[in-house]
Amino acid sequence: MRIPRVVISASNSGSGKTMLTCGIARALRKRGYEVQTFKVGPDFIDPKYLTIASGRKAVNLDSCLMSEEEILRDFENYCEGADLAIVEGVRSLYDSSDPLSLKGSTFSVARIIKAPILLVVDIRGLNMGSAAIVKGFAELFNADIRGVILNSSRGERHELKARRAVEELTGIRVLGTIPRKKELEISMRHLGLITVEGIEKEVEEKVERWAEIVEERLDLEGLLRIAQQAEEMPRIREETKRKNFDVKVAVALDKAFNFYYTQNFDRLKALGANFVFFSPLESVFPEEADGILIGGGYPEIFVREFDKDSMNSLRKKIEDDCPAYAECGGLMFLCEKLVVRGEKFDGVGIIPADAIFDLSRRFLGYTRARVIEDNVLSVKGEIHLGHEFHYSYLDTGRDIKYAYELERGYGIDGFHDGILSHDCLASYMHMLIPERNSVRFLEKCKKYGKS
Repeated sequence: MRIPRVVISASNSGSGKTMLTCGIARALRKRGYEVQTFKVGPDFIDPKYLTIASGRKAVNLDSCLMSEEEILRDFENYCEGADLAIVEGVRSLYDSSDPLSLKGSTFSVARIIKAPILLVVDIRGLNMGSAAIVKGFAELFNADIRGVILNSSRGERHELKARRAVEELTGIRVLGTIPRKKELEISMRHLGLITVEGIEKEVEEKVERWAEIVEERLDLEGLLRIAQQAEEMPRIREETKRKNFDVKVAVALDKAFNFYYTQNFDRLKALGANFVFFSPLESVFPEEADGILIGGGYPEIFVREFDKDSMNSLRKKIEDDCPAYAECGGLMFLCEKLVVRGEKFDGVGIIPADAIFDLSRRFLGYTRARVIEDNVLSVKGEIHLGHEFHYSYLDTGRDIKYAYELERGYGIDGFHDGILSHDCLASYMHMLIPERNSVRFLEKCKKYGKS
């Protein structure tokens, strides 16, 4: 397999990776290229921007949550039909959760997929310092950096100085320079993040502006040449016989609940799941569902807008032992109460706890959980890898039955995650769900549908 590809990384977070990756994807798309985008790390926000920019579903690649074989397999599968692939990195090129480990870093993914790297450098206040940064990143672990993009310049003179320093002192070509302009920045809203849902028009306009800047300021032909020089990759595609469960799975999808990994949906669909999407904010829960998925999101923002009839129908369905799986925001939604700025609101009432939103308490990082109780996804003894990111905690104060004992992460109480109620599993942990666990969930759905 030799699909043209590049990884766009940076010297630090906030250097403009998302703006540039989206701008490049849209600019090439307007030239007639089919562009497949990827995002390194456990991110739900950037892939939404990348999807809008390219017109193809963006996909996460994470060397903490996925094996090398899984990364190669997903990269190959999702590149089918594309002319080239662009991978947006996470943090800086080498950063991960461990300061002395490359696992989870952009560099680790670039090495697995044998992709050349373009390094974005924020040059505010720098001239020769730009070269020192590039040289350091190139030499620390022999990174295959083929080009540099200088961002946040203050003018033509500044750009010329930084470009000359980088090219003459490192030998690496500068593909372009981007001026510092407020209009190019991504707005920061709730929790420092902004989702696409509800502001699609604004995002579309922003992506178009990014594409215009890229066309004006970057050497796209040079970028394409670098992408075409990527090494050949081993073929990993699996030819397996898929089961066809033919079940209906109700999926909460709206402004409040929209954090889902592309692979999770596509794996369930390949196994025969038929999705029935509903909005807890405005639509009636689909009574005919054989299973339920409620992803993460921001229920605390929309807590006043939840539809009572939909919540009642959902509660009755779960009390009827319909298989259900919820993550993070979905966990909060299923609690008895949601407490936001001291005010209490009704939740679905399946989880015997109150979910308390608290900006002073942040839980962020990778998780490792050992299954201690059989559940809709897994059986006792399995290990799950995941990620958590929440500014909330649960006030349980009652007997709780947990599915997971944590070996890493905070979860519900610092030791456990995954609350069990009826045939429902709700956890703070987000997972790239392995196929065996997807199969188990759909087997449960099939059995419920027959009953």
